[in-house]
Amino acid sequence: MYIEERSFRRFVEACLEETIVVYVDHLLMLRTYIKEETIERMRLDEDVLADFFREYINVTKVGARVRILGDLRELASAESVDSFTLIYTNILEHQPDCPPEVVDKLVALREGIPRKDAKEVAQDCKEIYENSLVDGKPPKTGFVFGRVKSLAPKSMWRKLG
Repeated sequence: MYIEERSFRRFVEACLEETIVVYVDHLLMLRTYIKEETIERMRLDEDVLADFFREYINVTKVGARVRILGDLRELASAESVDSFTLIYTNILEHQPDCPPEVVDKLVALREGIPRKDAKEVAQDCKEIYENSLVDGKPPKTGFVFGRVKSLAPKSMWRKLG
């Protein structure tokens, strides 16, 4: 028995998506500050994942799925309020359901960002997100952020336990 090539490619695509979701989830749950070494490691991880999955599925599909890792790397290495908001706006073009909490978490993981700037980034990104909503919902759902566990609302039972 064997797996048909079309079914295998779909399976590999699902594996790539799950890998990206888990990677983003772990990134958002980091307990240490994001440093230059972390940014470099993110770039290397992005390249390794893209190279691996290109062996099995279409380069365009791999690029579309892996793009969010590069976007989050750029966001994590942003140096100014304007660059945070610009990069977040770009992320929303490809992942319109990316909540502003993602920016909040990445800003919190950065050393040396003044509290005033962090609050300004959070407020600006919240406004950008709210302005992108259609009838209170993102215009479309991406494959990442709806599945990231660290962004899921905590259940009442977890709070009690």
